[in-house]
Amino acid sequence: MKIIVTTSDKYHHLLPIFFYLYNKYWGEPFDLVGHAKPECELPDYCTWVSLGPQTWPKDWSTQLRPYFEQQPDWFVWMMEDTFLKDRVPKFVILELCKCNAGRIDFSNDIQKRDHTNDGAIITAHPNSRYRLSTQPSFWNKNFLLQYLKPGLSPWDFETQDPKNDGWHVMGYVNPPVNHNEGVRRFDTRKLNLDGMCQEDIDYINTIAPWQTK
Repeated sequence: MKIIVTTSDKYHHLLPIFFYLYNKYWGEPFDLVGHAKPECELPDYCTWVSLGPQTWPKDWSTQLRPYFEQQPDWFVWMMEDTFLKDRVPKFVILELCKCNAGRIDFSNDIQKRDHTNDGAIITAHPNSRYRLSTQPSFWNKNFLLQYLKPGLSPWDFETQDPKNDGWHVMGYVNPPVNHNEGVRRFDTRKLNLDGMCQEDIDYINTIAPWQTK
């Protein structure tokens, strides 16, 4: 399973926290995709990929698209502010991939909007919003590239709201990835450590003395 983590230059201060939590709770090899190479030490199982100098937000999709065009048909994609709170279990996704799924959500994101529930699997309503959420997910490359058009910021991408496009956006009643979005909105130095175990909070406080309270 190919795992991709994208990062922005202004979020590099979060990477040591991400690496600590990811190593503890998942630990699989991944590509770290960004622009300027982070100054912090990268894990041995991390492959650094640079997209060149970071430009303005509307170039976000333009710079990412060539990288995703070279990826396998399916891959995991998440961002560096994904702060894991629990071990990611082994889980089966192959059957869902056969259901014309465009995105298989690993979080509880789909559950926040209109969906159907068969007891184990949930499916987003074809007219629900944020079907293109950048929460941790397993993506079909063709589905992603259909909407990752040049000239989009992350917000532009997520708010396209594709409806009745023939793709299914699916997830789990019990999501395999339990996480926080790592920083508070509008303050990239205010960490969201809600629900984390005390051991993780104590360690993060030692490596992130810069955080705001």
